[in-house]
Amino acid sequence: MRNPLRYPGAKSKLFDYVKKLIDIEELRGCTFYEPFAGSATLSWQLLEDGIIENAVINEKDPLLYHFWNSVFNYTDELVDLIANTEINIETWNECAKYKELTFLLGKNSYQIGFAALFLNRTNFSGILKANPIGGKKQESDYKLDCRFNKEKIIKSILDISKYKNNVKIFNDDAIDFMKKELKYKRNSRTFVYIDPPYYKEGPGLYRYYYSDSQHKKLADFIKSKKFPWLLSYDDTPEIRKLYNRRTCINLYLDYSVKTSKKGKEILISDLEIPPMEQEKVLVG
Repeated sequence: MRNPLRYPGAKSKLFDYVKKLIDIEELRGCTFYEPFAGSATLSWQLLEDGIIENAVINEKDPLLYHFWNSVFNYTDELVDLIANTEINIETWNECAKYKELTFLLGKNSYQIGFAALFLNRTNFSGILKANPIGGKKQESDYKLDCRFNKEKIIKSILDISKYKNNVKIFNDDAIDFMKKELKYKRNSRTFVYIDPPYYKEGPGLYRYYYSDSQHKKLADFIKSKKFPWLLSYDDTPEIRKLYNRRTCINLYLDYSVKTSKKGKEILISDLEIPPMEQEKVLVG
């Protein structure tokens, strides 16, 4: 299933790994939670393959929340906007206004959702806070519409929207979301995939990134819970320290899911997680 969003840090290459881990834990048919949804790539792939029964996603950024809300609850309206809106710098300038919270007041969810999609498909690397592809003067060889294939985007939205009855969407702080929505029991048939903003590159990639204290607060919260979870992070000394073996026994280093470079990202879990391709290394 193609994702309608371009997203920095999208984890589509983790699909086979997470599928394997769910099978190891005998959790097929479980409810899959993503407190930092973003593109929610894993949720959609796992639903499509019948690995999970339900997906519960949370996204703090209101633009992305309204996009996914529109996909499932205002599908026709969103598709109509995609089909009939011109892809030009005038539309980009109008959609850029939606980055201000005050501008969202009185707007329909699908209007906000479309603005999020438009910026995602027309900005550099899909980053909502970035500039448009080709620049505001459109003088580059690459123009604004080079990543905006209306037919493919509409198809992907229609494909994902078929899972409406299996999806719940929230717009909340990630920790507050987990406190309210998760049952803290290993036998509750839940699996939580946690993909917080990168420690180093987060401020440049995301509108809602974490401070040092927020990264620590998240670590303290996760390590105190009993539900099965998998966490992905950029590999930094600071993150290693937060999740050292004194408080999190099963902390393994694996190869990056984005490149072949070792040490790009780490996978952390309360489970006995298997290696991805290379031999796992205990951290801490």
